Amino acid sequence: MATTTASAAQSTFVPWQDPPPGVTSNPDNPESLTYKANITIGIAIPVVTIFFACRFWARAYIKKTWIVEDWLVTISWAGILAYCAVMRLVMEHHGGQHAWDITAKQAEEAGYWFNVASVLYGVFIMFTKMSVLWLYRRVFSPMKWSPLDTIIFALIIIMIGFYVSTSIVKILECLPRARIFDKSIPGSCINVSALLNASGLFNTITDYIILLLPMHAAWKLQLNRTKKLLVIAVFTFGLCAPVFSTVGFVVRIQYSGSSDTTWTQPDILLWGCAECVSGFVVVCFPEMSFLINRKSRKRNYPRRPTNSMLEASTEAAQSRSRSRKMASNRDDLTYYELDDDLVYGVRVSPSASNSRLHEPANGTVQVHHEITIESTKKEDFVR
Repeated sequence: MATTTASAAQSTFVPWQDPPPGVTSNPDNPESLTYKANITIGIAIPVVTIFFACRFWARAYIKKTWIVEDWLVTISWAGILAYCAVMRLVMEHHGGQHAWDITAKQAEEAGYWFNVASVLYGVFIMFTKMSVLWLYRRVFSPMKWSPLDTIIFALIIIMIGFYVSTSIVKILECLPRARIFDKSIPGSCINVSALLNASGLFNTITDYIILLLPMHAAWKLQLNRTKKLLVIAVFTFGLCAPVFSTVGFVVRIQYSGSSDTTWTQPDILLWGCAECVSGFVVVCFPEMSFLINRKSRKRNYPRRPTNSMLEASTEAAQSRSRSRKMASNRDDLTYYELDDDLVYGVRVSPSASNSRLHEPANGTVQVHHEITIESTKKEDFVR
C-alpha cells in the first residue's frame, strides 16, 4: 500500500522545470544545500556573538566610551543574525534544491525568501564595511580631512550610494513586484544575474581596497618593527573577506544564465554570509587584543609604580645624563599610565605639526606637555 501511495504521488508531481537530459526528478529525497547552510550558520552566529560580546565589554565597561563606530558594529551584528535567520528560512522553503525537484509553488516560496535575504545582505554588508572604515578613521587618521581620512570618507559615501541603490533595485526588480516570485504574472523584470554580478564585483574591489588601506598608515605608527608587523597582521586577518567575496564573485559568474535559480541563488548566500562574518571579526579583533594585553599586564605588572621604582628610575636617568633633565624632587614627578595596546596605543603627533588628537568625547585625554617615554627594554624612545 505504501509503495502504491508513493508511486501515485510521484506520478502527480509536476516539476517547476524539466530536468536536464539524463537526470530524473526526485521530489521525495532531493539533493539540498541545507547541510552547508546549517554548518555556515552554526559557525557564523557563535563567532560574531563572541567577538561582539568581547568588544562590547571592552568599549562599554572598561573604556566606558561609545561612539558612532560602536553603533555601526552593533547594527552589523544584529544584521548578521537576521541574515542567518532569513537564510535558514530560504532553506526551509525549498531553497537550495534543484528546480526539477520542486513544484512551481515551492519555487515561488524559495524566490520570496531569497529576495528578502539578498536585500538584507546589501544593507548589512554596508554597515559592516562602514564600521571597519570608521575604525580606520579613529586609529590611523587622527587628523581630520587628511589624505587618508578623505579617502576613507569618500569610500563610505560611495558604498552608501551603491548598496542603498542596489537594495532598492532588488526590492523593485520586477513590476509588479509579485512577478519576482511568480513568473507567470505578466510584467517586466531586470536582469537579476547582471545585478548580482555587478554587486559581487563591487564587493570584491572594495574588500581589497579596505584590506590595503591600513598597511601604509600602520607602518608609519611610532612603534618598533615587531609591533608594526603585529598591527598589520591584525588587520591582514581581514584578507578572509576579499577571499570570500572573490570566490562569491566567481560563483556568480559561473551561475550566470542558469535557470536553476532555486539551487544557484542560495549557494551565493552562503558565500555572502562568510564575507560578512570575516569583515565583522576584523572590526572586533583590535578590542580582543586590548583585552588580552590588559589581562597580561594585570597578571605580570603592578598597576602603579612603587616608590622604589620611581627612585630607581630617577637615579638611572641622572646617571646616563640624558639630554632632557628630569626633576630630582619626587614631588615634581608625574606618572602617566599609558595604554600600550597594539592598536589603541599611544599616538603622538609630529613635533612640527600643529595638529593634535582631539577626541575628548570619546574618552581621550589630551596631554599638552611634551614627554619622553623610556622603556626598560632596549627599544627606541617614543616622543
